Amino acid sequence: MNVDRNSEAESFRAWVPDFDRWPQSWMGVAEDLAYGRKLLPCFAGFLQALYAEGLSRKIFTHYRGHLWLLGGSIISRVSLYEEYLDDPLEKLRESVADDGFLPDHYDQMTQAELKAFERMCRRFEKYLGESK
Repeated sequence: MNVDRNSEAESFRAWVPDFDRWPQSWMGVAEDLAYGRKLLPCFAGFLQALYAEGLSRKIFTHYRGHLWLLGGSIISRVSLYEEYLDDPLEKLRESVADDGFLPDHYDQMTQAELKAFERMCRRFEKYLGESK
């Protein structure tokens, strides 16, 4: 069965059913939740673009996992430095620029996992640049 992933009916949400709960999973304090929710529209657009591209479920799942990790790492930094007034889109752009920053718990990642995270950041940076 050939599915048109560009149609309105087909969405990345079929493969990311917990997407709307991501901000709760990143939350350490109450302020984190609102900031995390502000990241979701950009994440949704990126995931939909990947889904529409026709990536295999396995590859898509890798991107999804790294994207979730990116969101959690952004929230950790925002919370640590109390940067809740910073523009979430600008914070996101900074976070993925130049292969991205090192995510939380990077020291527990293999070299292959770090390289995959960097690839996701490069691809997300390109997506953000094209969707201005």
